[in-house]
Amino acid sequence: MIFTHGSFNPDVVFNLSLSPKSRVYEYCVTCHKMSDITVLIASSSPAARAEIEEQLSACDAIHVVGAVGANADVLRLTEKFKPDVLVFHTASCGKPQMDMLFRLREIHSTLTTLALECSPEHVRTYFINLASWGLRGCICEWRDSAELIDAVRTLGRGDFYLCPMASHALVDAYRDMIHHVVQEAL
Repeated sequence: MIFTHGSFNPDVVFNLSLSPKSRVYEYCVTCHKMSDITVLIASSSPAARAEIEEQLSACDAIHVVGAVGANADVLRLTEKFKPDVLVFHTASCGKPQMDMLFRLREIHSTLTTLALECSPEHVRTYFINLASWGLRGCICEWRDSAELIDAVRTLGRGDFYLCPMASHALVDAYRDMIHHVVQEAL
């Protein structure tokens, strides 16, 4: 923690990092209140990254620490900033893979992930398997900032967030699973 000009605010955190290139200390981009939800955005679409960041930045309680397109950058910035929530834009990046989520959990064990623009078919096939690796939310059709902000706040509290389409897909998947078990028992 850094104190400047004799003032001290316990709600504000300043992160310092040593830049390997310059070998000098520099302030990181983050300067946020302890109560803020920190978010890292992953999307291979620059337009989607900018729109997601703009929508989330409109909320005072959410602090975007970065917006990246490559998996290596996601891993690097997760390690550097330890965000609360990773917003993973599946329309541009594809569905999150188990090995990627596993590596993220090794780096930051409390990170939660929101899959944005995730198809209901993908929800059916992998959400249950990846929930234990940090995938805790899905928005199938991203239309407005209100749902995105609500989802990030919900995940930031440690809860799950599923849009209605994702909820239906999970119920259908569970129903199919139970149907197969019953059929095998007969």
